[in-house]
Amino acid sequence: MSSHLPSDRIRWGICLAVLALLLSFSLVAVASATPPPPEYRAQLAAPNLEYLNASDSGLFIKVDEYNSEQGLAKRPPSLPNVSDNYYYTTFTSPGTDEQYLDAVWYFNTWDGLTKGKDELHRYLQQHGTVTPIALNLSPELAGSSSPDIRELALLEQWQAINATRYDGDGTSGYFITFATNYYPGENYYITYYGIMGKADRSEETTHRLHLLAMTTIPRFISSFWFDYLDPATPMKVPLPSPIPMSWISLLMIGGLFLFLIIGFVFIPALVLAYITVGLSRWIEARSAPWIHSLLPPLVAVCLIVVPAGIVPFVDQVSAGVIEGIVLAALISMGVMTPWPLFLERLKVVKPQTAVFICGIGTFFVLTLGIMPWTQLSPDLGGFLIALAQPFPSAAVRSVIFYLESVVIAIVLYAMILFWDRVRRRRQSKKHPVEDEDQ
Repeated sequence: MSSHLPSDRIRWGICLAVLALLLSFSLVAVASATPPPPEYRAQLAAPNLEYLNASDSGLFIKVDEYNSEQGLAKRPPSLPNVSDNYYYTTFTSPGTDEQYLDAVWYFNTWDGLTKGKDELHRYLQQHGTVTPIALNLSPELAGSSSPDIRELALLEQWQAINATRYDGDGTSGYFITFATNYYPGENYYITYYGIMGKADRSEETTHRLHLLAMTTIPRFISSFWFDYLDPATPMKVPLPSPIPMSWISLLMIGGLFLFLIIGFVFIPALVLAYITVGLSRWIEARSAPWIHSLLPPLVAVCLIVVPAGIVPFVDQVSAGVIEGIVLAALISMGVMTPWPLFLERLKVVKPQTAVFICGIGTFFVLTLGIMPWTQLSPDLGGFLIALAQPFPSAAVRSVIFYLESVVIAIVLYAMILFWDRVRRRRQSKKHPVEDEDQ
């Protein structure tokens, strides 16, 4: 009788367990994907400081933030409160020591927006100078590190945005109004980007205010959720259907999610795990033991260096495909790198079964690590931009992905080794009884 457990049953058991976990995770994500209440929607239009500071480290540093949950006492003294749902941020620029202020007011009705605009206009006229202007954000768009955002600089609508310039005693800056259908129903925003205190605005200060205004673009304008700037009429919201969602509709939605999970997560994980097992067998049969330890890291280095030199010279779609293939291959190399450390220690579990479990487990963990961020991000495009900004180099992203795969694989191998020892102890207790019978 073989001392190894039947590997096929273990592998298919792992596959079914992973599929069940992924399906459960998707159902929880769908069930929890309800729109946030109005008091939290104002934050969606706040400046994206992480995006700005990625290209110029320390351009803005957040000092304080407060929303409608904290009450009216926290509002800036230089601006009125024109909505029950707002979000204020203050930050500084270390290079100039200037203090900046961002204010966002959210409205879910056209009447609320109209009333808020009238109240704001009266306040601004009483406390400063109000001037309608056409805001040109094309220079800031053209200087973006994102190709998609740079293309917006060529469109006329971003060269003359209807805005209001305000010069007051406590602050001076720009007001912009826009609408979005990101959330169900009507969604209107009044945003303000200004400098605190009475100061003569230099070209650099104006440029930084434009940058603050531009950071709403990755969240709205580059996605299909954006509607229009400076709305003159109410949003057209489709009437709710009087017929409730039937079980057929629920079945169709559930089937779609199941198809996406199987097609884009489960099958790739299964294929990648079997490829990793095949590579490990091939290396074991055709190389010396010391090569087992050196070959996966060397292959990983080649996978990181060679594509990184090709990506800058191909189009964006091809670069994405190349990087996706490289990352998938790096998972296999990450699983195989610590493999020799555990190979000789396994007595009950087959080494190839351990590699298979680690391959599918590593892919599964990395997938689950990314999915919550896509749920929290305002849109997928903004998520990918934010994900790429801290590590603009494809080589750096690949190195981080490879190291993550190695760490996850080590943890999984350690768990398998622990389970292997438990099984071995259980089997050792049976041997004395069998010897006495003989």
